[in-house]
Amino acid sequence: MKQTIRSRKREACEREALRKRVKYFYRRLNRSDWEDCFALIDPQLTRTGKVKVDVYSRLMESFKTAYGSVNPRWTRLSLHLQVAKNQRDSRPFAYVYVIWQDAAHGYHLFRERWIKENGQWYTRVVALVPNRSEK
Repeated sequence: MKQTIRSRKREACEREALRKRVKYFYRRLNRSDWEDCFALIDPQLTRTGKVKVDVYSRLMESFKTAYGSVNPRWTRLSLHLQVAKNQRDSRPFAYVYVIWQDAAHGYHLFRERWIKENGQWYTRVVALVPNRSEK
């Protein structure tokens, strides 16, 4: 019983921390603060050079030009705090689903994977690219 209560409390705390982090990311995106957005990318991706700040900034600016501000309307979090041993990545992770509205009042869906490293949540999304077929 105590373990269940503890795990529920832990999950609630993790859920709140992740929700705050996701909101922070979209506030930074709407302010075109690409360096702060870049700092929220999984450190394993940035340390290995798989994502470069200049390329990331250019792609994000292109996305922002195409859609304007991202106005999140609904967010759902699916936490996976107990990771199986046979996973390639043993870190806790979450799927984040965001229904958002663009500057032209169109609705869209982001499906993102976030991971937890050293007590912080980081996104695995390395850039946002406009859907050219939509325009």
